[in-house]
Amino acid sequence: MAKRAAKHTDADAGKGREPGGRERWLPRWLRITLITTLVLGVLAGLGGVGSIVGVFWYYGRDVQEVDAATLRDYSPPQVTRVLDRNGVLIGEIFTQRRTFVAYEDIPAHVENAFLAAEDSDFYRHEGMDYIGMVRALIANLKAREVRQGASTITQQVVKNFLLTSEKSLERKVQELVLARRIEDILDKQEILELYLNEIYLGHGRYGIEEASRFYFGVGIEEIDLGQAALLATLPKAPGTRTPYKDYERAKARQVYVLGQMQKHGFAKPEEVERFIDAPLKIVDRSPDATADTSIESDPEREAKVQPGAEEFVDLARAELIERYGEDALGELGATVTMTVDLDLQRKARAGLLDGLVTIDERRNWGHGIEPAKAKNLARAEKRGKGPLAVGRVYPVIIEEPPADLPKALRGQGFAARIGEDFKVWVRVAEGSRYDEPERSHAEQFPVGGITMGRVLALEAKDDLGLPEGWGLAEIGSGPEAAVVLADVDTGEVLAMVGGYRYGRGDFNRVLKAKRQPGSAFKPFVYGAALRSQKFTAASLIEDSPEIYEKWRPTNYERDVYRGEIRMRVALTNSVNTVAIKLLDAVGIDAAIELARLCGIETELGRDLSLALGTSEVTPFELMRAYLTLARAGSRVEPSLIRSIEVPGSKPWTPERAGEQVVDEGVVFVLASMMRSVVEEGTGTRAKKLGVPVAGKTGTAAESRDAWFAGFSSELVAVAWVGFDTPKPMRRESGGRAALPIWLAAMQAALDGRELPVAEAESGVAPAFSPFTPPPSVSVRSIDKATGLLAPATVVDAEGVEGPPPADSIMEEYFVAGTEPTQVATGTVAATDEAKADILLDLYGDGEDAGEAAEDDAAPDEPAAPEGEEAPAAPAPAPEPKPSEADGDGYDELPGL
Repeated sequence: MAKRAAKHTDADAGKGREPGGRERWLPRWLRITLITTLVLGVLAGLGGVGSIVGVFWYYGRDVQEVDAATLRDYSPPQVTRVLDRNGVLIGEIFTQRRTFVAYEDIPAHVENAFLAAEDSDFYRHEGMDYIGMVRALIANLKAREVRQGASTITQQVVKNFLLTSEKSLERKVQELVLARRIEDILDKQEILELYLNEIYLGHGRYGIEEASRFYFGVGIEEIDLGQAALLATLPKAPGTRTPYKDYERAKARQVYVLGQMQKHGFAKPEEVERFIDAPLKIVDRSPDATADTSIESDPEREAKVQPGAEEFVDLARAELIERYGEDALGELGATVTMTVDLDLQRKARAGLLDGLVTIDERRNWGHGIEPAKAKNLARAEKRGKGPLAVGRVYPVIIEEPPADLPKALRGQGFAARIGEDFKVWVRVAEGSRYDEPERSHAEQFPVGGITMGRVLALEAKDDLGLPEGWGLAEIGSGPEAAVVLADVDTGEVLAMVGGYRYGRGDFNRVLKAKRQPGSAFKPFVYGAALRSQKFTAASLIEDSPEIYEKWRPTNYERDVYRGEIRMRVALTNSVNTVAIKLLDAVGIDAAIELARLCGIETELGRDLSLALGTSEVTPFELMRAYLTLARAGSRVEPSLIRSIEVPGSKPWTPERAGEQVVDEGVVFVLASMMRSVVEEGTGTRAKKLGVPVAGKTGTAAESRDAWFAGFSSELVAVAWVGFDTPKPMRRESGGRAALPIWLAAMQAALDGRELPVAEAESGVAPAFSPFTPPPSVSVRSIDKATGLLAPATVVDAEGVEGPPPADSIMEEYFVAGTEPTQVATGTVAATDEAKADILLDLYGDGEDAGEAAEDDAAPDEPAAPEGEEAPAAPAPAPEPKPSEADGDGYDELPGL
């Protein structure tokens, strides 16, 4: 705290003027003499001057010295505010809710209000107000109780900074001695600054700035005279006399302070008059907004913490601890601006919740409740017949709890039966996302409903207190999810949802959940093949089973193989065998190198199963790698924080310089292949976005993890769905489970943006254009069946020469220097049934049909193939199909 320019300067005092504008009526030396004489006279009458001097000497001899530097370096605990990218308050970090205000930023009427209420002679005394002490003594003797205090503002600073709250003669003497010493080393403005920032003003607020924000919803610089007078009433009894605890008394005290301001010349009568009969102008915090019409409601003015971005508040806290240490966290008073857009974050979270609810309903996980209609009831009872097995899942029919239910179980689950008569107590799994704190279990699981429960014990332990013969079951939890979305141009993370429900310190799955990405990793295998220049998007690769050291990988469709297919077609349909052959051809090191360049930093497995995404990554890592692809090979570290501002320090902002790590021609060809995934492959749902999108689905072995990662020219996002403890999700694929969550986040982000104008229309190229071919890319017309250059003419089976059929050729992109030079044969059997079958198998819209089939499939029917399944690791035999024995075991409700 440096010495500052004052509102009331020592020069003014030398001219004989007080803050209120009145002339001092006696010279300083005479005034001090008279005051000293009066005080000594009074004290002498009470016990003699000698006794007084002795008391001051005895108790004051060991008083500590006052260090001016320590007081001037005042660094009190302050509130750190966390804002979203638009300045919305999303979190606060503090030990004491305080925001420091420098003296020069304190309005004069605020200062004057506190002087009038606490110490009207502040600028005339030197730490002790002798006349005030006598006046308070007389008043208290007359009232026979303590009616007035005599502590000056300087003495209150001593109490707050240098002494304990002990009440004794010794402490009072020390207080007076120290007050005089403080006046010798600090000027009046420095003392006031300490006082107004340190005082407690009720409701957990310290200092005038935080109190102003709480009571009035604005900073101290915006309050009026009436509000300043109200604040000045609070130091006397901040625990009991606030306007929210005793409105009438608070109003009366405000009127008193306004009168004191007028009396001492701190305010003119006409300034005071308009507030005397007016209601207190404060934020309405009553439970019923109309409960007290004398309180002016102005809630829009208050900066309240807006919930929904707790993941980013946690990150702000962690960053501050790393930079400044945990001990300093509560004292920084920093402003941390995060990259998140709160509105988008909330929409992304809503999309994630909707996606999980849809999966729950499809798989009947959690508390999907089916009404106990006669048909449903009969099916449920039938499935519960026969010997029950611990660990198996059965329909449970919810019933009224027994009358003698132990108190310890009330609110901890619900009563039900399995089959016709087996009674069970069903509890909600600890930590389950279905254990909703805002609703009781009776509300969540109404009597008469049917849901699914796993049997934990056929005979409950005696210590539970259940009736004899009751069993114990449990409602399990459905899968979790995470989604993260970033701006392609800046790399700023606009939304990051770490799970179904997220609170302070919770597990953030975006940053911490390492899971198998499945086929979402394949673009790095295909990218490595393109970088080698040994392969192009038109290269033919054999889709056929191979055995690698006793490991025989299969496609998602098990025993369906297509023969020779182009690389574009293989990626579009997520063909496992082709990805493995490409990795074997270019080398594992090449794929790992590309993944590293793009941003995947965790250790990757060094075997061929890497092609199927068996090495675990976090959603954030995968997003970072796809961000590099979206930026045409220019890598930038995704940022979560825009700035950190700590008082007295230079603001910190992250560096955003990008580095070209992958040839933009390679990235463009790869992105064009990934667009085919969306246009006609496993990610067709993403077409609903309405803008060009490149992406890739991912489904790990037994559907233990489901992913979709993709980007437009402006945004990149990754969505993941899976159980925290990996287990099968039974026919849930990346395109079915994760893509809808990805789509919801992307749609929410694009809804608030102007769609980019086409380059041809605007004449301006975007900063990064993964969908605009760079100079290093060429286009050739190729024959679909062979990947060779398309012939100018062909001869059909009847010997007629003419142009090739339109559905047999296409335009393909090539990295410069890798274009095919050989022309396909000029003979085509356009009417040959076998050739037509091959073309239909390779290039027909079977995957589009598959996506539609998934939408329409009944829950108990296998979903249409997505085109991918990866084993968890190299194995001598294919993975077994999911079953109740090795999976979560949750099956459909009987009524579905």
